[in-house]
Amino acid sequence: MREPTLFLCTLCTLAGPALAGAPLVTETADSLALGDCELEAAVTRERSSGLPTLRSSNVILGCGVGAESQAALVHTQTRFDGSREQALRLSGKTTFAAPEPGRAGWGVAYAVESVKLPGGSWRSEAFDLVGLYTRELAPGLLVHANLGHSHSRSARQDSTLWSLGIERIDTLTLAADVFGDDRDRPGVSAGVGYGIGRGFSVNATLAWQFSEPRMRGVNLGAKLEF
Repeated sequence: MREPTLFLCTLCTLAGPALAGAPLVTETADSLALGDCELEAAVTRERSSGLPTLRSSNVILGCGVGAESQAALVHTQTRFDGSREQALRLSGKTTFAAPEPGRAGWGVAYAVESVKLPGGSWRSEAFDLVGLYTRELAPGLLVHANLGHSHSRSARQDSTLWSLGIERIDTLTLAADVFGDDRDRPGVSAGVGYGIGRGFSVNATLAWQFSEPRMRGVNLGAKLEF
């Protein structure tokens, strides 16, 4: 993939430092209220021309911690060409102005990540800091924008991250995103989510990234709010 010894998947790593609520890829500017929590699980399958299939799974637990902020712990396990990589990500998000009808919301998301490569030990890998913007265009129709910075220790490089997403919120949620950084061609995604009831929902996302090697992936997930 992008790094010969680092297989973290596109849909896992480009979901924003605090991990956006699927089926969005772009992170939203709102935060969970104090004491509100979300438990998410997802599986991802990515394919690139001429390369083995990449498979990964995510488990995410996030809760509102007060002061218009939330925190989340993410465990990712990725399998690629017979090798397995694990990642732990501690992320957070703080809202400075909550999005409301007629008023844009903005905030910041941040994350640190450690990875465990095959046969190795845990080591620090990445740090992200991203600005967040959300505005309601019409009742139930929201646009989101992200712009920020990411540092990769293994690649020894800094990148500028950006994304733009739009979603229609209802029992059936529809979302579309375009995203990328200053080093690669952009990617696009489209997703759908469905609320079953009692805080439980399911979602599916398709994504395509047009940098070489070109990647296409599908993500299936479920979320419980409590």
